[in-house]
Amino acid sequence: MTWRTEGIVLRVRNLGEADRIVTIYTKERGKLNTVARGARRIRNRLLSPTQVFTHGRYIIFPGKGLHNLSQAEIIRSGQAIRDDLEKFAYASYITELVDSLTAEEDPTEQIFPLLAGALSLGEAGRFKLAVRAFEIRLMKELGYEPELYQCLHCREPLRDSVFFTEQGGTLCEKCVGHVPGSMPLTNGTWELMKRLLEWEFSRLTVLHPAASNEVELRRVMRRYLDYRLEYPLKSLEFLETLQALGPEI
Repeated sequence: MTWRTEGIVLRVRNLGEADRIVTIYTKERGKLNTVARGARRIRNRLLSPTQVFTHGRYIIFPGKGLHNLSQAEIIRSGQAIRDDLEKFAYASYITELVDSLTAEEDPTEQIFPLLAGALSLGEAGRFKLAVRAFEIRLMKELGYEPELYQCLHCREPLRDSVFFTEQGGTLCEKCVGHVPGSMPLTNGTWELMKRLLEWEFSRLTVLHPAASNEVELRRVMRRYLDYRLEYPLKSLEFLETLQALGPEI
């Protein structure tokens, strides 16, 4: 039995002198951990298709532990992302987020196109927007969609003076005291969250949010994701290092 599937490489680790352990998020089977034999040798046909962020077609022989990656064909190399430090940092964060929040061989139908769309939009130069859209949409697909239209506490429709809680949504001014640690949310950031959650990735290119809304949304989503993550992500340290060296990303 073989699995023929499309996938995106999330993570790569060395094994022995010439092999690689390659974690791939696939269309049909979700996340898979595979072994690519000889993939670190210069002339090996698996060298290029097993690099991180590569989108390809893969032939995999299932095993009891690690699966065996037999053949691969590149659809999108991801080279432009790997060659740019800022893009690499963003993409590393996206892929580590998927790796951290998904279980092996437990597919969620929309995660693969979401991942592909975010990397494509990021490669085109809109990673700042792509990452925020990816975060909020990933939470939706994993069953943690934030409530953005009704107060989580009283269930009344929201109009203004909105607050966000890390537990998963918005609160009105009357109810904010019931949830300690809630953060005020400006109307601009609130509207941006709605669009990122609902619009297709192809439409997001028309959005050019104010820098203040981007910064606020980054902080809001950081709190929201930290509430769900079991451990800190290494890629965030990398992002924070870049932030310290230049404009806030």
